[in-house]
Amino acid sequence: MLNIMDRFEPKASPNNSRYVPLTQQPSCCVPTCIQMVMYKEGIPLVPAEEIGYHMGLVVLPEKGELFFKPHTAEEAPPTGYGIQKMPDAAFEALGIPLTCNVRPIKEFSTPAELLSELMKIEASNGNALLCFNYGGLIGDCLKDWGHNCVFDRVIDGQIRMIDPSPQQPKWRMVPVVKMFNGMKRRGVKIAAGIWILERKRS
Repeated sequence: MLNIMDRFEPKASPNNSRYVPLTQQPSCCVPTCIQMVMYKEGIPLVPAEEIGYHMGLVVLPEKGELFFKPHTAEEAPPTGYGIQKMPDAAFEALGIPLTCNVRPIKEFSTPAELLSELMKIEASNGNALLCFNYGGLIGDCLKDWGHNCVFDRVIDGQIRMIDPSPQQPKWRMVPVVKMFNGMKRRGVKIAAGIWILERKRS
């Protein structure tokens, strides 16, 4: 039986996290990241699958049974499985009061510049998603797919991000050089870089 004093044990999550982590369905990293931002901003949540649907989410046929109304394809689209449109398509369709402004990786000449921009976002309590190539992040050329995580904080010169993947820890510490390389590998044509999410002004 749980002892009442167990409530006062050290937390299993960081005391200074800006987000409550959520876990994604396959190929739903972006919609799930958007949900985390919505929750932080006090915006009523809608299902990640619904956000994904309005972003043109495409999944493998064998994963289709996990969704209510999936788009499936035997061959991956040019940008890979997952979303095929930027978040504003879903924001408009679903009345979500957010906008997405992409700061492509080509705007940052060095990892230090990327880190500086993230520190500014944190200082203003802003919201940002990080779009990168997963294999480029971890140095494995065989894992050639895109991924998005929520930027949380800069700690000791490293990026702490919240990863919606069920196979990864929710709070991940990543050296900025690795993130820079992962973004570079993902490429500008697929909107690699920082996706800044802001509330619409009424």
